[in-house]
Amino acid sequence: METGRKFEEFVEIVRKLRRECPWDREQTIESLKPYLVEEVYEAIEAINEKAYGRLAEELGDMLLHIVMLSVFAEEKKRFEIEDVINSIAAKMVRRHPHVFAKAVAKTKEDVWLRWEKIKGQEKKAKSKKYQGMLSSIPQSLPALYRADKVQRRAARVGFDWDKVAGAWKKVDEELGEVYESMAKVKSKKSRKEMAHLKEEIGDLLFSIVNVARKLDIDSEDALQLANAKFMRRFAQIEKALNRKKLTIDQMDEIWRRTKKREGN
Repeated sequence: METGRKFEEFVEIVRKLRRECPWDREQTIESLKPYLVEEVYEAIEAINEKAYGRLAEELGDMLLHIVMLSVFAEEKKRFEIEDVINSIAAKMVRRHPHVFAKAVAKTKEDVWLRWEKIKGQEKKAKSKKYQGMLSSIPQSLPALYRADKVQRRAARVGFDWDKVAGAWKKVDEELGEVYESMAKVKSKKSRKEMAHLKEEIGDLLFSIVNVARKLDIDSEDALQLANAKFMRRFAQIEKALNRKKLTIDQMDEIWRRTKKREGN
């Protein structure tokens, strides 16, 4: 197959780089971690912008890191790129018996439930304790992404609000608890009260993610849009600050004018 031949050629390119490039020779599995994360986010950015030509390039960068990590592991005799491919191919076949065997799955919920059941069986076969459907969600995920993923998995088994109104009511409830906790912090700013306030703010954020999820809004994207909006508007304040010192009222006025120009 042409694709297979090109992939093998690419693996050989990476091996050659590892042997002959001073930078590549110095890299380790650990040193590639930040680059791997960066490439994933660049791919996400391309998807968000619907820049599909750039997405192809970013996926290539991700593939480079997968092959590099596999080549490094090969050198240490840990595993080879063939093991990576065989592992994911076998997993996809094993976890989709409704496609590759005679099992039946009429809904995506059926697929999810069977997926978790098979995953538990795999853990047991490896003499590992299955710790539940939420345990495999990486702790290193950004908090908003992780909250959304936790909620979506819980929703798969029916643990979810029937309507957005229920989720929104929870936001109101959590906001009230934040106000209550803030009042206690003002009266006695102890470590215990501050820890409790932090917990309540976390609950509030989690509840807002829940509302966004129910509305089919990606909370990470929503916050990134808010970040971009703030940065764009603050840039106008920064320009004025470069000319002279401003009061908070003057900065607020620039903010309001910028907001009006943007129409929201």
